[in-house]
Amino acid sequence: MSLKQRVWTTEESDRNRGRLEQLAGFTGLGWTASTLGYLGAALGYGNTIVSRLVTEPQALLYVGGVCLLATLGLDRLTNGRDDG
Repeated sequence: MSLKQRVWTTEESDRNRGRLEQLAGFTGLGWTASTLGYLGAALGYGNTIVSRLVTEPQALLYVGGVCLLATLGLDRLTNGRDDG
């Protein structure tokens, strides 16, 4: 019974952590932009731009929620790698 176990070097761990942080940053920008877009549409600013991109401004709120959850999950995953 041979199980291969890969031991990460510090360099590989730092590289993977950097990738997770970049992805979390991208999703953070996504939820911020979509939430601001929704608020702009709800307040009456930029309705023409929102109507060209999506049919319902409420869809921006859903996208923002998904991106927010992804950001929180990636942040927790990054912090979990530090602990273990």
